[in-house]
Amino acid sequence: MSKTNAGAARVVITPPVGYPMGNWGLRQGVARGIYRDIHARSVVLSKDDTTLAVISLEIAGLTAETVDAIKERTLQVTGIPRENILLNFTHNHTSPDTITDLPSEWRTWAAWLADQVAGCVFSALNRSVSANVGTGRGTFDGWTVNRQYPKRPVDTEVGVMSIDDDSGRPIARLINFACHGVADGGQYLEWSGDFAGEMSAEIEDRLPGSVAMYIQGAAGDIHPFDLWFGNTASEHLHTHEDTALLGKSLAAAALNISKKTETQQDVPLGVASAQVELPRHKVSWSDAEAQENRARLLVQLGTYKGVTWRDGTTTANAAELHPELYGAGRNELTLARNQSLPPVALVVRGFRIGSTLISAHAGELFNELGAEIKNAFSENRPWVASYCDDYIGYISTRLPHEEIAAIPLGAITDMKKYRRYYGTTTSPYAPEAGESLVATAIDVLKGL
Repeated sequence: MSKTNAGAARVVITPPVGYPMGNWGLRQGVARGIYRDIHARSVVLSKDDTTLAVISLEIAGLTAETVDAIKERTLQVTGIPRENILLNFTHNHTSPDTITDLPSEWRTWAAWLADQVAGCVFSALNRSVSANVGTGRGTFDGWTVNRQYPKRPVDTEVGVMSIDDDSGRPIARLINFACHGVADGGQYLEWSGDFAGEMSAEIEDRLPGSVAMYIQGAAGDIHPFDLWFGNTASEHLHTHEDTALLGKSLAAAALNISKKTETQQDVPLGVASAQVELPRHKVSWSDAEAQENRARLLVQLGTYKGVTWRDGTTTANAAELHPELYGAGRNELTLARNQSLPPVALVVRGFRIGSTLISAHAGELFNELGAEIKNAFSENRPWVASYCDDYIGYISTRLPHEEIAAIPLGAITDMKKYRRYYGTTTSPYAPEAGESLVATAIDVLKGL
């Protein structure tokens, strides 16, 4: 029996103050401070001839260009193949708005980021020691909601991987859970790590010397607390106190699961992948009709130029309060222009760490689709890691697609009626895309 080695590291990747915050359309100011530093965390596992790197970044997402730079630099300094890197984002909205493009002012930071992340992985590899690994599961009920269908159940499963050295000292804790990183709100002009950062800090405080990594799940339609779309009476206003409560409570749940987890040293590692094509979202209007609609709405609604959220704003009511931002027809124009493009080719990856299988892919997968991947395995339910690699948009279930299919262009931008379908109205992909991804993901995992 050969040994499994593991090491972990973290590094601060907080941008400078004075840079634009974004990530909330109603927050157009620049960062004026730092509430909690943003981190990159990495865990490296090696056995026989296989080495895997798991990376978590407390940011909303990055472009393909920056992801490629991170993986290439990591390969250069560690020798870990690109296909053996699981790069996941917590999808924290109080981080740089570098999801779909990289503005010129962010290029220096992005180049620095690639070096920082690669260095973090190198540190984890350099600290590797003989390790024992085990995974436990539990639930974290009552803290999240389906933002489109608040009465429907959501996936509240928590997966916790414990990695300890031979003396039982904790090296790392990996936590897989699904919830949008929107506990902190757009009233703040401070960088912070949102609830995932709070969770990691709490675990690291309780387990000195360890690295606690949040792996974001299929959270495309999951919000924290009661922040479902259309709720005008939320009990939570995205405060730092809300964020700390959620993060610390998740940390406590994860630590309880970890205490009951048995670890072992003989931990097989594996990697597999397959490509799937995601067909485009089709709409009933033309490019010309969408352009005309967009021009009309811009005149009718005006433009928003707020520095931060106004009092009383939440992600649940933002679109109703400000249709000039969310309902001005830009999305409908994008869909019309892209609907005839070829399908999007997506690589779906599978990782094995001992008995734990992890399905990893780009995109904001809806939680019911993630649950389908898990439910395909009667034992050793896999983890689902959405928000991996570059940002490719929402991947919706079929039901909301069908419910809005007949809504005409002139009505779909009515935020009081159709805001709750956000994530489906904005998905670049057809209803069958999610089903194809699920089928491919299951096949990949079964091959491990």
